[in-house]
Amino acid sequence: MLDSASNCVVQDATVTWIKDLWLNQPSTEGRVFGFLSIPFDYCVSYRPGTRFGPKAILDQLDGYSTYCIDKRVDFSNYLFENLGSVDISNDIARSHGNIEETVLSVPSHVTPIILGGDHSITDPIFRAILHKYNHRVGLVVFDAHLDCREPVKGKEHSGHWVKTLEDIIDYQAVAQIGINANIYSEQYLQDLERKGVLVVTPYEIRSKGRGDLLKKMNQHFDGKVDAIYFSVDIDVFDQSVAPGTSVPNPSGLMPWEVSDTIFELAQNFSFAGMDITEVSPPLDTQSMTTQVACEIIINFMSGVAKYQ
Repeated sequence: MLDSASNCVVQDATVTWIKDLWLNQPSTEGRVFGFLSIPFDYCVSYRPGTRFGPKAILDQLDGYSTYCIDKRVDFSNYLFENLGSVDISNDIARSHGNIEETVLSVPSHVTPIILGGDHSITDPIFRAILHKYNHRVGLVVFDAHLDCREPVKGKEHSGHWVKTLEDIIDYQAVAQIGINANIYSEQYLQDLERKGVLVVTPYEIRSKGRGDLLKKMNQHFDGKVDAIYFSVDIDVFDQSVAPGTSVPNPSGLMPWEVSDTIFELAQNFSFAGMDITEVSPPLDTQSMTTQVACEIIINFMSGVAKYQ
């Protein structure tokens, strides 16, 4: 049971809690997970509320131990640094500029874990990541949506960011996993695959198995990148486990299909960081969606701790 006074499981001297590993001052070296909050949802495509996601995730995360029992990995040798919150407003361009500048300023010894916020934030985030890695970084997106529509001035939303990155991104080093939103024509899928994007749907994962997915992803990125950056839109998950999001998904992935894939990719690729977006606490039920977000983060950190 939870101890309401300390937001963690009742006292246990054998357990190291994440809440006890937060640094009191900025780090200068060592193995550090840095958490950056971006409470921005001015580009949300449907129902707002994801600006409350970062705080809910951080509060929930404090109640976890540093031992991922599922993967038998202890990451208590890492420190946790709260990088604060990006200065945002309803000025989209200014907010995105602040996001890119802040991510660029994250020290190289810190592995960034970025909490949104709507999915539009991944455009400025990934621009910064590409710059830091001299463009040798792949992008793995777990999302129900392709997010590749042409933006319309004055009607910007989170469904454009894969398109707006076209001036800087190498689409042959992009994978979009979990795509199943029935709001596109065939042309969108064909255009992305023609550019070299690896697109895998939930049906293809279920019918061919997750082993086939890992094989495809390893082959897709092999020799092309020095690291992989992950972007997880919470609506990639089925609404039975992640109801708290702007656009719930009635036939999405299960959490282990994503968490296990991220963990296992760490065997072959360095991780440049991750973001998790579209968690909307006002729309959630008993923190179910926030807990899924935390499980993804735990497995990401476990992959880094075990293999990197």
